[in-house]
Amino acid sequence: MSLFALIRWTVALMRLRATPAEAPASVWLLLQLLLLDLVSSVFYLQATNLPFTAYELLGRLSLRLALVYGLMWLFGQQRRFTQTAIALYATSAAITFIAMPIAAGLSRTPPEARDLTTELLLLGHISLLCWSVLIDAHILRHALEIKLWWAIGLALGLFVIFLQIASQLFAST
Repeated sequence: MSLFALIRWTVALMRLRATPAEAPASVWLLLQLLLLDLVSSVFYLQATNLPFTAYELLGRLSLRLALVYGLMWLFGQQRRFTQTAIALYATSAAITFIAMPIAAGLSRTPPEARDLTTELLLLGHISLLCWSVLIDAHILRHALEIKLWWAIGLALGLFVIFLQIASQLFAST
């Protein structure tokens, strides 16, 4: 898959117009997207002045992969894991790059200086978070062949489980 085809597919996926099955089942592409997601996470955390370690980043990446694989295994869809992970990490990196300026603006605003602009940035950040859960649900819907409502519940559940486990394993974040 060429770079431009990957970008077009990722944008279509984020618009809920593409499916994970349209991606090649390429482990090499998955590794590249995992690296891109790590890089986007580093840039995001640096832009927001949040502390992080390589251990935390790699641990969170591994944890999400394990949770997704476990879900795919529960549904008997392990053969679709690579394409599903490609879709999840392509959209994750894109959303992280989109959210970066919003989060940076929020982190640089002192709490006592909140105004309408800050509140709109906060609304934008929350909207992107909700949109990313919906994108994950769309991906899971196609990967697991389930209805969107079930997929939304699974995506929210994975998000909450991920946050709970990650907060226990990586207490500094």
